[in-house]
Amino acid sequence: MRTMNRRKFLQSSALLAGLSGVKISRAHNLMSSSQPIVIDLFMRGGLDGLNLIPPFSGADRIEYEILRPDLQVPLTGANRVLDVGEAFGFHPAAVGFKDMYLSGDLAIIHGTGLPKPQVTRSHFDATKLTELGTPNNTLTPDGWLTRHLQSSPQITGAEIIPVLVSSGSKPISLQDYYNALTVSQVSGYHPNSGRFEDPHVAAINAMYAGTSAMDEAVHGAMDTLQILHQLDLDNYLPGGGAVYPDNSFGDQLQLIAQLIKEDLNINVATAELGGWDTHNGQGDGGGGYFADRVGDLSAAVSALWQDLKASGFGQQVTIVIHSEFGRRAKQNGEGYSGTDHGSGNVMLVMGGRVNGGQMYGQFAGLANAQLFEGEDVSPEVDYRQVLGTIVKEVLGNPHLDQVFPGYSGHQSMNFVASDLIFKSGFD
Repeated sequence: MRTMNRRKFLQSSALLAGLSGVKISRAHNLMSSSQPIVIDLFMRGGLDGLNLIPPFSGADRIEYEILRPDLQVPLTGANRVLDVGEAFGFHPAAVGFKDMYLSGDLAIIHGTGLPKPQVTRSHFDATKLTELGTPNNTLTPDGWLTRHLQSSPQITGAEIIPVLVSSGSKPISLQDYYNALTVSQVSGYHPNSGRFEDPHVAAINAMYAGTSAMDEAVHGAMDTLQILHQLDLDNYLPGGGAVYPDNSFGDQLQLIAQLIKEDLNINVATAELGGWDTHNGQGDGGGGYFADRVGDLSAAVSALWQDLKASGFGQQVTIVIHSEFGRRAKQNGEGYSGTDHGSGNVMLVMGGRVNGGQMYGQFAGLANAQLFEGEDVSPEVDYRQVLGTIVKEVLGNPHLDQVFPGYSGHQSMNFVASDLIFKSGFD
């Protein structure tokens, strides 16, 4: 039996992502780590942040009801806005988020997005610019998470699995990074599961017994298999009584929690949830399709946080939720309404290091003169300022010039708990 070799594992992740493992006792020595961990959750399709975190009172509430006569989340009734004592509240399906906010674990940053000169309402371009971390250049060869991992003094080189992608494919934010484990479910991570799995693995090991790059990659894949195959997801007991929703996104986040708790030195984990491109059929009056989607998101993320926090990882983990852009402030149609592509949006950040229970950022307003190009929530906060605060103050990487090339004049968003001064555009 070979001892786990990190270099082989890393090569295997790039070349043989489809291979998996055999039942063995763990052969590698793992040290408990206090290394910070970021979990990046990307909402593909353009999440409607204005209905996720809708205005609750004041002039913005008046304008909101004018702009969205059908689509608005109401102040009364079964689907009323969840009041948290602020000018903004939570969508009624976001109960988990509301509870995290009130417990001080979740911060809201409204009015975020691409810098105004680079605003695009194209899904493809906005996603690429956002995940590359270079909003003025779609040809950047690597993603912002890649550059963080390559420049971070927190990455020692001894990590077993520094990056976990809990989905079917690696995001653009990890473009040009080859040390990531990409797996949506451990049970399917095997070259030939079933009664012939052990002979099949033995045959693969015999076929690639040399020292070439391909042989090394296969060795690494087999080592990865040895680690993953012993995980018993069917009998996994989440910490703190957390219950993950029974859907693919819940499964992805549960996998992240389990592998973090296996102490494999994960520094970055990613997952995504699509289905946010709600041009029509979004759901009027706080209900419908969007409510179901928000419910899935909130339930899965709150379970992930409850699980990790109860298991002693609260101070290590920071979760960020964002999307390529928001939606137009004004609804489409009547009765079966939706929203077109916008620009400014909301970001959510949560974790033990987050000074939550507060709203940060700068919401310009919903009057026509306050909307970006008379259409959208104005992107007053460069999204890199939010991510840069996480990278520098939570992940301990001071090299923002490398993580976000071309980004200068960074100012902290002050949502990290160690910061004493709170600055916000909210009164």
